[in-house]
Amino acid sequence: MAKKKWQRFENLVAQIQRTLTPQSKVTQNDRIQGRQTKGLRQIDISIRHKVGQYEILIVMDCKDYKRPIDVKCVEEFMGLVDDVGANKGALVSASGFTNTAKTRAKDAGIDLYRLIDAEKHEWQTFVSIPVLCDFRRIKSFNFVFSGSIPSGINEFRQGFDLRRLVIYDQKGSPIDTLGNLLARRWNNNFLPKEPGTHQNNKLIDYKTFINVEHVLFEVEITTNIIVEKNLYFGQLSLSEIKGFEDQIGGGVVTRSFTTDFLNFAEVEKKWQKVHSEEDLAVTLVLSLTASDYIPLTKFEKKT
Repeated sequence: MAKKKWQRFENLVAQIQRTLTPQSKVTQNDRIQGRQTKGLRQIDISIRHKVGQYEILIVMDCKDYKRPIDVKCVEEFMGLVDDVGANKGALVSASGFTNTAKTRAKDAGIDLYRLIDAEKHEWQTFVSIPVLCDFRRIKSFNFVFSGSIPSGINEFRQGFDLRRLVIYDQKGSPIDTLGNLLARRWNNNFLPKEPGTHQNNKLIDYKTFINVEHVLFEVEITTNIIVEKNLYFGQLSLSEIKGFEDQIGGGVVTRSFTTDFLNFAEVEKKWQKVHSEEDLAVTLVLSLTASDYIPLTKFEKKT
C-alpha cells in the first residue's frame, strides 16, 4: 500500500535525523507514557541517546502543512514535551512558522526547523549559499633581458610581440616561446599570486639562449608582473543537501553539502563586484580564491 504524503514526510525527516545523529536511537511513531495524563502519547520521532549513566530524550513533531505553523500548534507541542518528560522538543515544518510561533518557541526552548532537501520530491528545496570569490590575474608584465645581446636584431624591433620569441637551451634545441614560459609558470603556481608588483621572477631554472642568425647568445630572462585582485560576491546553488533550517537561530543543520560547478567566466560576468568583504551585509558560507588560467599557444619544437 502506498504511503500517505504525511507519512512520507515523517520518513524523510527521520532519515535526515538518523544521518545527523548516527550514534543515537531514532524511532518513528513512538509511544511514551505521559507523566500527567498517564496515557500513551504518540510521538512522530523520538531520539534517545546515552550520556554516561543518563538517557537523553528528544521528541520531534512533523507538520506537512501548506501554511506556516502558528503559535497554537507550538503551545500544544509544548504540553506534549512536558508530559513525556523530554529533555528537548523540536517541530519540523514543510512551510516554516509564523513570527508569533517563533517568539513563543524561543521563549519555551522549543527548536523550530524547516526541512531542507535538494533531492527531487514533493519537498524539494532550492538552496544557495553566499560566496565570495577572490580572483587573481596578471594585470600587466614585461620581460627583462641581460647578457651579450647583439644590437639591432629583428626580434627586438618595435611592434614585435616578445611572447613569440623562441628560447633555446645550450644545445641549440628550442625550449618554448617566452609567452608559454610565462603562462606555465603562472598556471603551475610558480609565480607570486599576491596582489601587487613582483619583480625579477625566473621563467626557467637553467641556462637559456636566443638564436640570432644561427648563433646562440646566452641571456638571462626574468619577468616583472603586476597581479590584480578582484572580489566577486554571489549565490552558489547546492546540488546536494539534506538537513534542517533553524527557524530561530538561523543557519542549516546538515552533515554535508555539494555545490554546483562554479564557472569563473560566469562569475566575472554575473556576480557583483565588491571592494572588500566588509562591504557585504551577509555572513559568508564560503570564500574561494582562484587565479586566471593563461592559455598556451601552439609551439612546434623545430631545430
